[in-house]
Amino acid sequence: MKKTRPFLISGAVTAVVMVTISLFIPDRAQSISTLCVGLIAGVTIAAIPIYDIPSWSLLQRSLLHFGVIAVTVLPLVLVSGWFSAPVSVLVFLLFGVVGWTVGYLLHRRRERVRT
Repeated sequence: MKKTRPFLISGAVTAVVMVTISLFIPDRAQSISTLCVGLIAGVTIAAIPIYDIPSWSLLQRSLLHFGVIAVTVLPLVLVSGWFSAPVSVLVFLLFGVVGWTVGYLLHRRRERVRT
């Protein structure tokens, strides 16, 4: 739990700061974008410790992380209005695949350096 707490706090602080900033932006579209970015960043930061559950397989951790991000970030991307719905889903999936792959490769490289 000690490893998880800093990520949860950091995610919450990020979200609160960005949501607060969004409330003071007079342009509605910019305000919504700032709100969405803040919530996306907060959720993403808070979900990082899912990959630190040592008793779970990589598949279990990946599926849980995908589920958390899918029910939080994907709706925010859709609400943001940045893209049409099909493009939003495609961007969401592409970012997920690229992010997971980069994280996996960096983790493997770090593990090889340790041994």
